[in-house]
Amino acid sequence: MRIPEYESVRGFHEIKEHGEREFPFNIYPCCIPQDFPQVRVHWHQEMEIIAVKKGELLVTVDKETSRIRQGEAAVVFPGQLHGIFQSGNERAEYENIIFRLELLMGRGEDLCGIRFLLPMERDRGHGAVHMRKGVQGYEDFMEGVRLLDELCLGKRYGYELGVKGALFYMMSALLETWKPGERKGGRDTRERMRGLLDFIEEHYGEKITVQEAAERCYYSRSHFMKYFRQYMGVSFVEYLNSYRLFQAAGLLRTTDQPVTRIAQSCGFDNLSYFNRLFRRMYQMTPVQYRTKGEDG
Repeated sequence: MRIPEYESVRGFHEIKEHGEREFPFNIYPCCIPQDFPQVRVHWHQEMEIIAVKKGELLVTVDKETSRIRQGEAAVVFPGQLHGIFQSGNERAEYENIIFRLELLMGRGEDLCGIRFLLPMERDRGHGAVHMRKGVQGYEDFMEGVRLLDELCLGKRYGYELGVKGALFYMMSALLETWKPGERKGGRDTRERMRGLLDFIEEHYGEKITVQEAAERCYYSRSHFMKYFRQYMGVSFVEYLNSYRLFQAAGLLRTTDQPVTRIAQSCGFDNLSYFNRLFRRMYQMTPVQYRTKGEDG
């Protein structure tokens, strides 16, 4: 099953609106690798909760990777670079709970908004918060997840009020283990990375060398290679190729352009190299991928 929500990621900045404008909240049930092999690193302005129902998966936030197991959750703050990946050959069923914090903020001088919610929205010097057994607030937080499931399954009249109540309850539980201002730092590093990712988004069809990427981050080539792998979990070349392949897959699904032209437009001058990388990532050739898409 293709999940269209994850095909709405323009480059690394997800631009899809989750829920309705007046009620910016939604839950997406997902399965890795059945629905998609991974959710590549991206960012958005919403809060995101990744709650694992079965199996386990890897969640990367900034340069920290956590193994999230069944019955646990990862909390991603607005604006953080994050991705979701398969853990070995493990099949994982999970839910994405995505909402804007403004949903919980009152008008005017709202104490809860000013003291607790605005810091969550603005203070991005954190990795993900891993809600698991032994962490303060875990039981209450996961009870909130269960309540959201129940509310959204039936969507009875007025369920939106219940959703807001459950989210308030979860944010209160989160504050038992998370405090604004903790683990600050890394803002400059993060901004450099986001600037580089924006550059890749705009120029992925052109030649981009490791040296050029290093210079854009004001690092030496050797330091950049180490820094990028630590931050993103893969080498720069692997990440660039992954992004290009993602764009190529989109063109295969939505256009009738020849494979050769698609490969070239996505930065691959060597067709055999493109075919080899594509097969490695999608477990099929570009032609097979296009045919599968046409078959539904």
